[in-house]
Amino acid sequence: MTGHEKEKKVESFFNPYIKRINVKLAKPSLEDQKDDLSRLIEDLDLDKDTKIPAGLLRTLPDFLERFDYGISCTLRKNEIIDFHEHNAKSRLYGMAVDIGTTTIAAYLFDLQSGKNLDVYSSLNPQRAFGSDVISRINHTITQKDGLTELQGLLVKELNHIIEIFCKKNSINSSDLYEIVVVGNPVIMHLLLGIPCKNIANAPYIPSFTSKMEIKAAELGLNINPEAYLVTLPLISGYIGADTVAAVLACGMAEDDEISLLLDIGTNGEIVLGNREELLSCSTAAGPAFEGVGISFGIGGVDGAIDHVDLKKTPIYTTIGGTAPKGICGSGIVDTVAELLKYKIIDNTGMFSEEYGKKHFILDKKSNIYVTQQDIRQIQLAKAAISAGIKVLVKHMQISLDKIKNVYLAGGFGNYINIESAAIIGLIPPELKKRVKLIGNGAGTGAIMCLLSEDMMKKACLIKDSIRYLELSNLAAFSKKFINGMYF
Repeated sequence: MTGHEKEKKVESFFNPYIKRINVKLAKPSLEDQKDDLSRLIEDLDLDKDTKIPAGLLRTLPDFLERFDYGISCTLRKNEIIDFHEHNAKSRLYGMAVDIGTTTIAAYLFDLQSGKNLDVYSSLNPQRAFGSDVISRINHTITQKDGLTELQGLLVKELNHIIEIFCKKNSINSSDLYEIVVVGNPVIMHLLLGIPCKNIANAPYIPSFTSKMEIKAAELGLNINPEAYLVTLPLISGYIGADTVAAVLACGMAEDDEISLLLDIGTNGEIVLGNREELLSCSTAAGPAFEGVGISFGIGGVDGAIDHVDLKKTPIYTTIGGTAPKGICGSGIVDTVAELLKYKIIDNTGMFSEEYGKKHFILDKKSNIYVTQQDIRQIQLAKAAISAGIKVLVKHMQISLDKIKNVYLAGGFGNYINIESAAIIGLIPPELKKRVKLIGNGAGTGAIMCLLSEDMMKKACLIKDSIRYLELSNLAAFSKKFINGMYF
């Protein structure tokens, strides 16, 4: 999609919560002794129950007198959250943030034009306490201040991103009025400082699943003190706001055709259905597809081997075309597919006797290779995803040919070779020609909700329409998982 096409698409739904209205109030007199707030609300044509923070109200009388009753009000739904002098030149800004278990993607927007001003990505600082969410939950349980510590890391990183955005784009942090955040349920709990210990054990109950709106100042975020941080709703203890956002982004909840959404990361979230029925599940795919737990695994950064083809010389390409530093998820999937294709490994994942080695060298100079254990990690991950898909298909009582679209989301999906994914069994071979890469669907959905009240309402409706299947309670999943270990 071109930049112009993206702008046109945004225009079709652009209607943010944050708005600014200029008004010139009639001055009070003995004939008109209406209080300042009522006068303001009436001239803005707002509901009588419109709210205003106490701190802002304290400044209203002096503000009106200083600017001769000309005022520019910043509104969020039924609340006045800021004011400036009449026809103020300052802009309104907002951020959409996708906080993944491993990485964070942030987007800066002008809320008056809908224009994307900047993008920034970083690593989730909570990684130091474990590559998976269970490790982080355990930290909140075993350490007295564990929850506060993990929350503080995310708030600090968000403030770092805010500082970078403001400095790079010459904007004032007080002109940032909204941050919409998506992520998995554990990440959302940790960000808000809400206990998540019950997600770790059956029956896996989260503390909340609804959309949350919290004053940014309450969380210690360095933006306008009356601004809000909003999290999209969750589905269950293991299907989060990121999945709701991805469903919104791909549009499957409004289609008559049945679609399959795969968001493959540390946790593999899967949604199947259409406007009439949506089923979901979460599989513990592990972080192998993000390069974690692989001998020379790294994320999707410059120097990561992202594609492998044994017919070519060299047999690999790297992100950015630089010297190889390691191998990312798409690269390891390609490698396993190529090893299968040339019978270097068999359908159990073992190196063949004819090959005679226990590892495969990708680059001699940098000594980057793939081991038997690396292949096993991919088998475990792809078996979990494959089994999850088959369970949902069985529960919906449909055949694979009824699935018309396969939406592949997540950073991993930006680079993956669909043919390789089908060869190793990550995606059913029958569906490989129906795959559509949607990139960071979670981030896109968060952006849509930042820029549109209507999209936020749709996200909440999606939450209510998705039915969650707990795979650990289904014998069929275990059987399909074991079978899925084979290539």
